[in-house]
Amino acid sequence: MIQAVIFDLDGLLVDSEPVWFEARRVLFACYGKTWTDADQERLMGVRTSVWVDYVTKKLEGAKSPDEVLEHTLDIMADAYEGGNVPILPGANEALDHCFAEYRVGLASGSPKRLIDAALKGADWVRYFESTISSDECAHGKPHPDVYIEIMDRMSLNPKTTAVVEDSVAGVRAGLAANAKVVAVPRGFTPLDDEALQQADARLETLHELPGVLKQL
Repeated sequence: MIQAVIFDLDGLLVDSEPVWFEARRVLFACYGKTWTDADQERLMGVRTSVWVDYVTKKLEGAKSPDEVLEHTLDIMADAYEGGNVPILPGANEALDHCFAEYRVGLASGSPKRLIDAALKGADWVRYFESTISSDECAHGKPHPDVYIEIMDRMSLNPKTTAVVEDSVAGVRAGLAANAKVVAVPRGFTPLDDEALQQADARLETLHELPGVLKQL
């Protein structure tokens, strides 16, 4: 029986990828460079140090890592806090249900500043007993560190904890942490990936989550 639910953030609860893309596109355009869909896909779900390093190298020294980080986080935080990042279908309903029935946490690859901004902008702060960024751990997803750490902080048993993820890296992280895993893949996620086949459940949208949790 499931006693706790740990959500991912970007791509699961909010459709932040277009905002991330635009922030990076504008930055690159300032230096006569192009940010592509392939670049964006490569950075989905990674921790902060990984994307800062990638963007800095692509800019070929036009900005320092600290400047890349500050520029991007300023744009993203403003978008989150202003409610300009779309909430994905079923997210509000899923959070309402889980808050009433389970203990709830959040584990994201985003920096803690953006997690806090996103929850504030969407009025979701009240839902989460604990939140954590992969930046606080030795390794980001697909390593299990972030899920192991949040379950330790909340004193949870992995066997009675459900991880809800949209990305392959997130699904792999949840599986490696020995939690139950509910996958809600987006259109860009390869549906034939081995990790998705190993997930305990796979949903089209978060509208289906309440019924599935009862069956795990």
